[in-house]
Amino acid sequence: MSPKSRTRKPKSAGRNKARRTGPPGNPIAEVYRSQVQGFTVEADHTSSLHSELLASNLYSVMHETTNLGPGIDEELFNDWVRFVERQRDRPAAAMLWALAQVADPPANAQAAAAAQRLTDLGVPEPAWLAPLRNLEAAEAWMLTDVFGDSIEFVVEFRTGRRKHGMAITIDTNHLGGYATNIVFDHNARKLRQDRERFARHMEGLMRFEPTSLAEVRARGIAAIEATDMTSDPDLGPEYEEHRALALSRLLTLPGGDVVDLAEHRIPGPADELARFEEDQSETERLVGDFVASLEQDADRPDSGLAAQFARLAELAIDYGRNYDDGRLLRVSPPKISTFAGWFLPNKVGLDDAEQAALAPFLSAWISWCGRRQGLPWMAVEMVQESAAATLDAVSLLEEDEEDDLPSPGMAFLEGVDMDSIEDAQAVMERRQFAMPYFGTWIGQEDYPRLNPNSAAELRLLVLGELKELHGVGKQEYPRSGEPDGSPVWNAALRELVISQLWHNEPTQVWEAAQRLLALGLERADVLDRLQDALSGHVDARELGPLPGGGTSSVHMPGYVASLATLGASGGKGGHLRPV
Repeated sequence: MSPKSRTRKPKSAGRNKARRTGPPGNPIAEVYRSQVQGFTVEADHTSSLHSELLASNLYSVMHETTNLGPGIDEELFNDWVRFVERQRDRPAAAMLWALAQVADPPANAQAAAAAQRLTDLGVPEPAWLAPLRNLEAAEAWMLTDVFGDSIEFVVEFRTGRRKHGMAITIDTNHLGGYATNIVFDHNARKLRQDRERFARHMEGLMRFEPTSLAEVRARGIAAIEATDMTSDPDLGPEYEEHRALALSRLLTLPGGDVVDLAEHRIPGPADELARFEEDQSETERLVGDFVASLEQDADRPDSGLAAQFARLAELAIDYGRNYDDGRLLRVSPPKISTFAGWFLPNKVGLDDAEQAALAPFLSAWISWCGRRQGLPWMAVEMVQESAAATLDAVSLLEEDEEDDLPSPGMAFLEGVDMDSIEDAQAVMERRQFAMPYFGTWIGQEDYPRLNPNSAAELRLLVLGELKELHGVGKQEYPRSGEPDGSPVWNAALRELVISQLWHNEPTQVWEAAQRLLALGLERADVLDRLQDALSGHVDARELGPLPGGGTSSVHMPGYVASLATLGASGGKGGHLRPV
């Protein structure tokens, strides 16, 4: 975009308007003309990197990501390949061969087939294609921080005598690690040396060391997939343009032939119960170790806070298990800030005694975890400062909002006619079960105060509660005719079940939930059972935003019959305490 105003036209803007005749130009032809010069220049070079980067940038325009993962605009890509093939010259062949290196299957094969047809017609291949067929990864390194917040992989690739490097940065604080930046450089040594110098400059807070190519492949591909399912991720300036080439390079690394069948096994109820019991046992052991360490500390906090410290430690461990990829005792500035500044206020809600104990607890917890994590004193101080700053910010925010916002607890009784205190208690019990939270976080977006009585805000709470739903759009609903297990379907069904519980329509939903609770099931398991009962009685053509896409989309007689069967089996699960 030039610096000209969006509203003011240059003086010549209207001068030639009357001279324009004929049909509008072909947009594919216009883009081709703007891109082909770069491929023309590079066709005689033996290094493929620049041509592949051009193709990766071009492909990013056609690449699209949904809740189901990455893909392409197939119609646009088909039209593009057909147009380029019709040019029948070397720049067109170079463009097609480059797209074949970076596109997702089956588009890569389609581009390669078109390029091969040009070769069969006698169109010369680009000079870089033959060396590229001998591409191999030589070495890999890893830059990490002592906290475990980030990883940056650097890989050196060789095509004959030529070398180039790729660096991929991963933020491990979201979905186990999502890719945030990708850099390519013809000088692989420079990429490595820059990071070596940076690690030395950080005086023990960063480490740069060799790593295996198989680890780079596994973690790099998983990180790109995590970014694909993240709503509005915080990305570097070249990530989108370089994503396709980076993924292509990662797929060439060794390790793709190893399949861990255990990762693809679907756990049954017995497995889930065993895992729950293992988690509970581990939490009790760690909380016990933490409390015992305080008793041995001459400078320990007042022993009257022991119960609050144990409860807060349990929450910190659960947070690590469910929001930090199972890293229970890891502490870092961003993790402790998110735990104290978002998770506790919005997902839990502390009572007065726990709130009073929070500051001394965080100090003790950070020191204890820091010792177990092996953090240097400087790193521990950084986490302590982050915790103190977060508590100050939360306190100021609460003071600012105290006079302007009603108590979140009032939402539980909003819009309900009650004749007695018993009626109020029954409504509170049902609605606290349906949606016990009043704030959430989706991707990088924070929603600190939401009201489940609003259909739009209830939708946000549903999407925010389960990490696997974070990539679903706020207005995205199923298009297929039958439930398919996709995040979009699961989000729509979960939203509908929770809305039915909140409004007690139909009443059989809450009755079934109470039977399951009486059998010992936790909230998460009960909601799963209710969702399963609903899934076979929903008309996708009617399913959409509530309230219009709610009851009208359900075949009520069949649904009520399915609900009546619930309550014959039990299970365990869940970890968050309702507010």
